[in-house]
Amino acid sequence: MVNDESRITLDCRMFSQRGEAHDYLAEKLNLPEYYGRNLDALYDCLSGVKGEIVFLHADEIDGGYAKKILRVFEDAKEQYHGLAVTYEDEQS
Repeated sequence: MVNDESRITLDCRMFSQRGEAHDYLAEKLNLPEYYGRNLDALYDCLSGVKGEIVFLHADEIDGGYAKKILRVFEDAKEQYHGLAVTYEDEQS
């Protein structure tokens, strides 16, 4: 199991640059050192993530790599039943 926290919050603004995005995800999700830092490796590692992933600022992303990352999480939640994905606006 990569991470057994019940709730992990991720800021989508960190997803625009490929390298920065994978460094951020590796840290926040406590991914293993062998994590390949690409979308296929992310999908594979999500099989060990249990609980809820909460995305902040998803409405602020303009597409590109950030949208691809979100798609990986959406695909993974369909395959891995221990993974939930939700979206929140950080502002009240």
